[in-house]
Amino acid sequence: MRVELLTDVADAGATVYLLVRIEAESASASERTPVNLSLVIDRSSSMRGPRISHALEAASQVVQKLDSRDRLSVVTFDAAARVAFGPANLTDDAKKRLLKALQSIRTGVGTNLSAGIKKGSEALRSGYVRGALTRLVLLTDGQPSVGITDPSRLAGIAEREANRGVTITTMGLGEGFDDELLTELATRGRGGFHYLAGAADIPGAFGRELAGVFAIAATNTELKLRPAVDTQSVDVMHRLPSYPLDDGLAIELGEIAVNTPRQVLFKLNREPRTSSQHCGTLMVTFQKSDGQAGDGHLLGIELPSEIDVEHRRTITLERTRLSVATAVDVAWARRASGDSLQALAALNEMKAEIGQLRDRKLANTEALEDLLRDIGEAENAVVKSSAERERARRSMRERSHITLLGHSTLRRVPPVEDE
Repeated sequence: MRVELLTDVADAGATVYLLVRIEAESASASERTPVNLSLVIDRSSSMRGPRISHALEAASQVVQKLDSRDRLSVVTFDAAARVAFGPANLTDDAKKRLLKALQSIRTGVGTNLSAGIKKGSEALRSGYVRGALTRLVLLTDGQPSVGITDPSRLAGIAEREANRGVTITTMGLGEGFDDELLTELATRGRGGFHYLAGAADIPGAFGRELAGVFAIAATNTELKLRPAVDTQSVDVMHRLPSYPLDDGLAIELGEIAVNTPRQVLFKLNREPRTSSQHCGTLMVTFQKSDGQAGDGHLLGIELPSEIDVEHRRTITLERTRLSVATAVDVAWARRASGDSLQALAALNEMKAEIGQLRDRKLANTEALEDLLRDIGEAENAVVKSSAERERARRSMRERSHITLLGHSTLRRVPPVEDE
């Protein structure tokens, strides 16, 4: 595991921004980790035609990438949920049975999202595969209409299953699904969220998700921040699950894939006029993909004697990314209430702030230009037709989800030695 700490100060040292970057190293280049996978596929009436056809095609392509080490179940749901296949290890004989089972799936009526999640989770938890990574992939094109429909209760189900070891990734297809619900399910389920504009996007999305699972090299990754005594409070600026410790705060990062670094931004609020360079300690713990405990890191958090300009620029950029994600969400909410002028005002304010950062070269210019393009895309969508606006909103929701979980694109970082 590689860890890097970047710091910046404001308010005469009373505020310290701490950016923690983590990158996993591959445990083995020759052998991947087994997978315990459940595909939970919506088969409601709106999936009829190309949508269900492409979904079943995607499932059959996933099968070809798995082998006897892996365990698979396929669950379909309309007004109720049923197991179409498995759970079973994918021997050659099992693959033939699965492909036959996929051919018999037809669409029905109703969307019982909760039943699909529960049934898929039960299939994952009903067996054991040594060292396997567990993943539930939920594909839907609609909103829950049967069973539990309350978003908070559905999110609670996802969180409970995640606490039992089931990571949930959601995929929303077309324009009829509730993107806020699916992103919340993914966040509470500690997985990803994918927006698929059309049926033809399904196989590629399934393939990317499986490739990401294969690349996971660390699980149960956790940061424990113990601030110095002159720190009055700590804020976590990324949207990550956390819980208090007697002397600090713990952040749950979960899975980390090779070549996909993660980062967490903290804001440390210290006593006014403090002059201490010591800000606390950070412990990083994780498990390797084979289930063995990794070599943890215990790092001291020290402010440099002089301002590190590159650290400041990097932290400024990440703070701006998070601000853009928030501003775009505010704009969508204002537009949904019918106030497009206020929606544009929220975006214009953010655009002006980024322009100032760019002109003063306070962050990476190319990255700031990308953020300006994102805001421009949102501005255009706000004044477009309903259908065009919804497509843009869902696409940007996917990007916001990635940003808020600390998945922003990063350069590779050098290793940091344990203290």
